Amino acid sequence: MIRNVLVGTDGSRYAEGAARYGVWAAQAAGTKLIGCYVLDIRLLDGPFFARLAAMLGFAPATDFRAAAEPVLRGLGETALGFIAELARKAGVSYEEVINSGPVATTLVERAQRADLVVIGRQGDHAEYENDMLGNVAEGVLKRVNTAVMLAPADFEKPSRVVVFVNDKPSAEEALRFAADLSGGHRILVIHEGETRANAEKLLKGYDREAEYEGLTIPLEERIATLDPGELVVIGATGGTDHLILSQRTQRAIRDATGPIIVTA
Repeated sequence: MIRNVLVGTDGSRYAEGAARYGVWAAQAAGTKLIGCYVLDIRLLDGPFFARLAAMLGFAPATDFRAAAEPVLRGLGETALGFIAELARKAGVSYEEVINSGPVATTLVERAQRADLVVIGRQGDHAEYENDMLGNVAEGVLKRVNTAVMLAPADFEKPSRVVVFVNDKPSAEEALRFAADLSGGHRILVIHEGETRANAEKLLKGYDREAEYEGLTIPLEERIATLDPGELVVIGATGGTDHLILSQRTQRAIRDATGPIIVTA
């Protein structure tokens, strides 16, 4: 059961996409949405800003932090206000929090009280990064032990939920998560090997029907053919305190053109 959805925001274009997908997910699951903005202490306490503070005549450097922190907090309040307005219009229960700390670490700590974490694939510096994920998204994904949605910048309401199923326990968890999340949305189960019967049995317990398709090409190639309006749900191997991503899952994340959820 999905009881609450956590959305991390930095006010960037990708974060706005994550906010829209977070509102959609909370509405689809009939649950609460929590918006989280993190005051990045690395910006306030790092050596670059310490030197900048001295150059600007702030002495000691803590005077600069006292001046800069309200500005960052104001940016956070604006970013959270954007989510609040989306939630209000969608009729979704909403609360928000501003925390201080390293961004990825703080989001991971907050994620312990959430069933789904929604973050943008990239962040403030997307135009300067060529990797498939931004630093915060990668840091959260590697250290959290709950489901994570990686959202693109542009929102497109999911037309159906696509789940990959094989004989691994993590695939069963992905299918359960999709059944909890999808509400009235269609489900496509892409199955590998002799796993269709088990998938049908599981979904019957949720009183859900689905379309089924046998996997005939590499998974990442099939995911790359999906429409951006299709939400992918794929399982990761769960660790004791973090997700362990197989090479296949990493390639699927890389090649997804729309939102993708990685479950524990």
